[in-house]
Amino acid sequence: KPVEEVYGLIERDLTEAIADLPKKSQYASADLGRVTKGAAQGILAKLHMVKHDFPKAEALCLEIINSNEYSLLPFFRDVFLPVGENAAESIFEIQAAALDPVDGVTGPGATPYNMVQGVRGIPNLGWGFNRPSDNLLASFELFDPRKSATYLEPGNDLPDGSAQVQDNPEIIGERFNRKAWVPAHSGLQDNGPGNIRILRYADILLLAAEALNENGKSAEALQYINKVRQRARATAPAFPPGILADLTITDQTQLRERIYRERRSELAMEQHRWFDLKRWGRQSQVMKAVGKNFVDNKHELLPIPQTEIDLSGMKQNGGY
Repeated sequence: KPVEEVYGLIERDLTEAIADLPKKSQYASADLGRVTKGAAQGILAKLHMVKHDFPKAEALCLEIINSNEYSLLPFFRDVFLPVGENAAESIFEIQAAALDPVDGVTGPGATPYNMVQGVRGIPNLGWGFNRPSDNLLASFELFDPRKSATYLEPGNDLPDGSAQVQDNPEIIGERFNRKAWVPAHSGLQDNGPGNIRILRYADILLLAAEALNENGKSAEALQYINKVRQRARATAPAFPPGILADLTITDQTQLRERIYRERRSELAMEQHRWFDLKRWGRQSQVMKAVGKNFVDNKHELLPIPQTEIDLSGMKQNGGY
């Protein structure tokens, strides 16, 4: 079906969900983690950002912010630890629970997400896929504490201090996604108990800043990007003063670039980057700049499996 028709269906579904779903605070504690009005609003805001409908995106982001249902956690690293699951910053996350060693019954269900990205070597936590690149690490501002909170490398302690990452001679420049780390749990590594963070409040704050800036409200946008920066620098009081200083730029073009950079630093390794580059129209530029063999009008999409084409009669994506 045409892209706009699919977008229209998604928008109708989300609009109906917003009307029917309760707010996060209206759920009983036993139902914490269920989809909420704020989650539907946030996903719809993202759809409007993809379509470059910035006024609608702005309105939805501000509705979420002004609902007072969400807030940033005091410390950035806590977002990805058990204490951060379904906490104040969580708008939507996929629930997971490891197999119970006593009765052998799972909760909402385990996930291999943590194993796939876990440390490969000593300690043996997983396969070590989805590793941060040199380009990503070089993109962080000087002394940004989010950098060390994003990845693990040899010599680093695990977040709970239970072990130290050892050099793996079979891997060149080994680094691993710290945001996917989970504490020791029962069962095998693929019995992962870590919730997968899909949408969090910091993401909405940055979307609000981006939409406001695109709508010619750069001065208003600053308060939201600066909230994210303030939380990040509060994470590391021992770092030099002046790191991640509040932005004061009101030139739309310059602020746009700073918002783009802030999204990369705040949301690194959380699987948002590719989709951000897509809606910014920068996939080709960025991929080629880091040496990728990116083919325009092909690699923006994955190929459709031939089995699905045979079953449905749909056409293959261009270039394949």
